[in-house]
Amino acid sequence: MNMEITKEEYRNLLDLLLIAHGVLHAYEAEDNPVAERYEQTIQKIHFFAAAMGFQDLIQLDPDAGGYYPAPKFEETSEAGEVLDAFVDASFWDELIRRFSERDVARGLGGYELLGGLSMTERFALEAPVRSKYSEEFDQHGIERLEIVEHPQTFAMPVKTSD
Repeated sequence: MNMEITKEEYRNLLDLLLIAHGVLHAYEAEDNPVAERYEQTIQKIHFFAAAMGFQDLIQLDPDAGGYYPAPKFEETSEAGEVLDAFVDASFWDELIRRFSERDVARGLGGYELLGGLSMTERFALEAPVRSKYSEEFDQHGIERLEIVEHPQTFAMPVKTSD
């Protein structure tokens, strides 16, 4: 396959690859075969940086054995801002989702009962709770979020007369 790409499109592709790289390597173990497979494709695209006039953004690192973003690229790319916005939105969305799920499960009497609901029933129950958390976090962030420890209860062994 041959593909024609403009210099501007190639630059955008470099940004997309930096975003993809950030996602692939955000929270991983060192051996990740999926990330390694994508890294091969990233290397192939980075190889053409000099030919496209971006040798100041992507440079060969002979010690590491590949092409990597130069400091100038990371300083001028909007990829970091995109990743930061994604991580921030994902954090709040996941926090709201988990708290809503927890609260509805507690109200029903457990996660097992929650799991028995249809998606429509579950959404109907979770939507107002999500709205409550969304409004709270929009207005206050984590300022009013606290861990409240409940005293643990332990069952005492029963002594018998034998």
